[in-house]
Amino acid sequence: MVTTAVALAPAIKAQSVTGRWLRVQRISGNVTTLIGRRKSAQVGERLSAVGHGLITGNRSSANLAVDDGIGSIAVAQNTHLTIQQLYVLPDGGKVTVIDVPRGQARLQVRPFTHPSSRLELRTPSGVAAVRGTVFGVSVDEDGQTNVATLEGQVEASAQEVAVPVNAGMVSIIHPGEPPSPARELDRELDIQWDSYEWRGDHFYMAGRIDAANTLLAMGDELATSRAGRFEESLQLTSRSQPVVLTVQNAMGEARTYRLLPWLSND
Repeated sequence: MVTTAVALAPAIKAQSVTGRWLRVQRISGNVTTLIGRRKSAQVGERLSAVGHGLITGNRSSANLAVDDGIGSIAVAQNTHLTIQQLYVLPDGGKVTVIDVPRGQARLQVRPFTHPSSRLELRTPSGVAAVRGTVFGVSVDEDGQTNVATLEGQVEASAQEVAVPVNAGMVSIIHPGEPPSPARELDRELDIQWDSYEWRGDHFYMAGRIDAANTLLAMGDELATSRAGRFEESLQLTSRSQPVVLTVQNAMGEARTYRLLPWLSND
């Protein structure tokens, strides 16, 4: 469900988008661009119009440059982003609005010199708006959006409520709700275990991660509760197969765990 976000756009008619673009700087793995049709991404390719986008596959990533040195976007695996607005205002300000319905992206944006310039990431739950900072967003399969900041300040907004997210902080936006108050960003990326063991021919595991983080098993996202709790049963090919888990925060920082199921209790 798409929410109504705080109106941040100035009421000024847009000019041509000539000269505005996102350029593919780096690709790894399976990366697709959407420029009229889907095709394999190429370094140097430009996304320059509303509707142009990029999709990264499992264990794949990309890096985009925002025109004339405004900043860069690091796109993590299993992410879909699309240009929603990309134009120049009559007064010279530049507006960049990117839709991220799923996945994780980290932006490094220089401070804007023009007061009318703005950059926003929009998700199914809300909006992250900046004027110059290092920040990231992650969006899970249920639409939960996590907005984190390393430098500067981001404004997370949804349901006509705006929350400042200062450096080292994170805010959570659930679909249909306002952003949570900002709190400290988890960079330890720990798993608090309840148990993990074989149950019949499945490997069962349960525990908790920080509620603003994402948990992946073998590269696939696992469901977690609002409190960060998870309970999962995995079917493995054998008891000697390691279980690779990754905990990732909204900045894209990740920590990998390797479980050896044969060491667990039956």
